[in-house]
Amino acid sequence: MSRLLVLGLGGPDPAALVGTAAELGHEVHCATSGLRPPDDDPVWKDVTAHPLVDFADARIEETITEYVRTQGIDGVVTANEYLTPLTARVCARLRLPGNDPVLADAPRNKVLMAARFAAHGVGAPRTLVLDDREALLGVVPDDLPLPVVVKPAANAGSNGVSIVTDRSGLPEAFAVARAQGGETAPLGMALDRRILVQEYIGGEEYSVESVTQGGHSTHLCITRKITTSGAHRVETGHSLPAHLGPDTERRVLDETSRALAALGITDSVSHTEVKVTPEGRCRVIEAAARIGAGRIGVLVELALGISMPRASVDLALGNPVSVEPRRAAHAASRLFVAPSAGRLVDLHEMPEPGGDVHLVQVTRPIGSTVAGPRSNKGRVGHFVVHGADEARVNNRADELLARIRVVVEPADGTEADGGRA
Repeated sequence: MSRLLVLGLGGPDPAALVGTAAELGHEVHCATSGLRPPDDDPVWKDVTAHPLVDFADARIEETITEYVRTQGIDGVVTANEYLTPLTARVCARLRLPGNDPVLADAPRNKVLMAARFAAHGVGAPRTLVLDDREALLGVVPDDLPLPVVVKPAANAGSNGVSIVTDRSGLPEAFAVARAQGGETAPLGMALDRRILVQEYIGGEEYSVESVTQGGHSTHLCITRKITTSGAHRVETGHSLPAHLGPDTERRVLDETSRALAALGITDSVSHTEVKVTPEGRCRVIEAAARIGAGRIGVLVELALGISMPRASVDLALGNPVSVEPRRAAHAASRLFVAPSAGRLVDLHEMPEPGGDVHLVQVTRPIGSTVAGPRSNKGRVGHFVVHGADEARVNNRADELLARIRVVVEPADGTEADGGRA
């Protein structure tokens, strides 16, 4: 039996790490910031020890390192994007498997990421970096053609991201990015206040789900992304595996391999977002050293029979990772979002789990305050459909999503908005 330390809880992917490690017979420790789930949350039955820490503390690296040493921990892992740099540095201190500690911030900070991509010839959007004052003044050179993407340097989940098609829209986009970039991350850690202005890449959106061990990357599949349109693109679904044709697929996977190497991802799972242009070129938008959000880990297991949580646990403990598909099926998720910001009043026509519907989950309780459809903060739930045929699975998922009605009462107390998901 090995001892595993999971950094951070909250959400399905960290819970899956805990449950998977326990099922494999490992002793699981969880370091959290004190915002632990309720005592009746089933994740706690698998947790042996629960150290409370302050992830914003200047000595957090030393604190975690000392805990690992004194408790005889054999591996450290996280599913929280904000904690991936800390995980890499702690692992390096203790000579445990992990990503390059020198480059640990690059998969987390989009400024560093863009610089690494440029230095290593990764096909990526042209990027301009503005400091806080430049963003406030709206400084953008005339030779950067529109449309452009404006985003915070270090946020996640599409928060603060805008697509600008006219220069008159730049001040609002900068204001949104500066507000969403904020001073601190969800765990209280300081964030980079800079703003990125990137060339907009037209085409279809995909992600690549990968496992890297000892510097060798295996790409499990390509995932098709479904997003809203307009100035704020929010993911509303995923579908995998996507089949792009041999030449396009080769370009996507080759570019992803270069991106992961440039970011120092040597021993972890990863999620790389790419766009394929109408001409068939691949451009890497960003990459993260974690399981893809939006229940992508569940989709991979349903469609391919590969457990990304197990891969994460095995990587952290230095065990060989199995990446051979055991199934040849298809899986899709749909993420339903609030039609506007306000108080969540009701949900109608929700699908029932069973048969081809693997799971249905409401992530925001009735009565809670929800964001609108401008970022992933507007999500209120999701469901997963699986089956043998890609078209049938996606048609079924779309039919179920079209029935759902999310009812939101605006904060000003006017009539509730009962928009379709």
